[in-house]
Amino acid sequence: KVNMLTSIDQMAEFEEGQVLVADMTDPDWEPIMKKAAAIITNRGGRTCHAAIIARELGIPAIVGCGDATDKLAKGDEVTVSCAEGDTGFIYKGQLDFEKNVTELGELPPVGMKIMMN
Repeated sequence: KVNMLTSIDQMAEFEEGQVLVADMTDPDWEPIMKKAAAIITNRGGRTCHAAIIARELGIPAIVGCGDATDKLAKGDEVTVSCAEGDTGFIYKGQLDFEKNVTELGELPPVGMKIMMN
């Protein structure tokens, strides 16, 4: 279900598994985003805060909609899909879906030392 927030002051109103709909997010929104099943924002692009955090959390995010807060309402049942190419889609209702997991098995060793900071 959609839960539309206009401020982080509404954090207590957000429940686990809801779809977060907001104008945009910033780092203060992360506690809410960790509970979200998906994120939809009016503003942003591929490198915006909501998109980056959604990738880290493994949840779908549709950013830069322009009018999500006008077209969606609190309590709307929606399905958020980012599995159909570069453009995300918001479908009315909760649609059935299938999750396919591909087992990669053992990866071959690489010919260099990988260093991370």
